[in-house]
Amino acid sequence: MADWTPPTQDRVEAYFKELNNWGRWGHDDQRGTANLITAAKRAQAHSLVRTGRTVSLARDIGPQPAIMYNITFPSNRERADVVLDRFDLVYHGFTITHIDALCHVAWDGELFNGRPFRDSLTAAGASWCAIDAYFDGITTRGVLLDVAAGRKEGYVTVGQPVTPKELDAVAARAGVKVEPGDVVVVRNGDEAFRRAHPDWVPRVSPHPGMHLSCLEWFREKDIAAISWDMMDERPTSYPGFAMSTHLAIPFLGLVLVDNTNPERLGRACAEEGRYEFLFTATPIRLVGSTGAPAHPLAIF
Repeated sequence: MADWTPPTQDRVEAYFKELNNWGRWGHDDQRGTANLITAAKRAQAHSLVRTGRTVSLARDIGPQPAIMYNITFPSNRERADVVLDRFDLVYHGFTITHIDALCHVAWDGELFNGRPFRDSLTAAGASWCAIDAYFDGITTRGVLLDVAAGRKEGYVTVGQPVTPKELDAVAARAGVKVEPGDVVVVRNGDEAFRRAHPDWVPRVSPHPGMHLSCLEWFREKDIAAISWDMMDERPTSYPGFAMSTHLAIPFLGLVLVDNTNPERLGRACAEEGRYEFLFTATPIRLVGSTGAPAHPLAIF
C-alpha cells in the first residue's frame, strides 16, 4: 500500500465522464450492471455447485437503534396460542443487509441514465430505477476477496482505505480471477473493527472502507455487483465528493449489496479450498422502493 499513489482531484473529476455506463444497455435501461449476468454467466455459476453447502452472507437482525421490534399476544385465544411480530426497519445505513436500487444515489441532480432525481421520487415510490428491477434476484458467479486477512490489524483502518492495487493483490493471493458479470464479495473486517472501536458511531465518526478510486477497478473488471461489509471510506479527501464508492450507483449503474457479513463465508472458503461459488440474493418485493432488505447466499 505504501507505493500506491491516490489519483488527483482532476482525475477523480473525470470519473463521471470516463467510467459511466449511461446508454450502454439502452437509455431506458433500469438494471445497470445486472445486465452483465447473462444466461451463460448463470450457467457458469451453477456449475460451481458441487457439495451443495450453503452459507448466509446476511447480518443478523435484532432489536437495536435502527430497528423497532414489538411482540404481540392476541387477546382472543382459544386452545391454540399465537404470537405476532412487527419489525420497522431503516435498512439504508450500516445495520441491515440490503440491495440498493439505482434511484438511491444521484449525481448532479440525475439518476442513472440521466433521469431527474427529484422528479423520479415521490411519496408513491420511485418512477425510475426502483428496486423492482431486481425482483427476480441477482444470481451469478461470486468471488471472495478477503482484504482483512492481509491487514495486520485484521481489519481495514481509518486512513488506510482499500485500493484497486490491493484488490488485485488479494485476488492473486486467493487464486481467483475476477471476471465480467461476477459479484465480488469483499471482506474488510467490519466485525473486528467494531469490537476494537466500541465508541465508533456510523455516519458521525470517520469511516474505514474502500477508496473512491475503486470505481476505476469496478469498471475495469466489469463486475455485476459488489457485496461488502464496510462499504465506502468517509470522508473522502476530494472536495465535492461527499460520497465515495457509492457513486458507482449513478456512474456505473452498479448493483450494491450493502452491509453483508462475509465472516462465515471466509471460513467456508478456507474449508472448501476455493474462493469462487454461486452467489444469489433477492430483495423483498417493496414496490417502488430505493432499496430493500435481502438475504444473500453463497452456495458451494
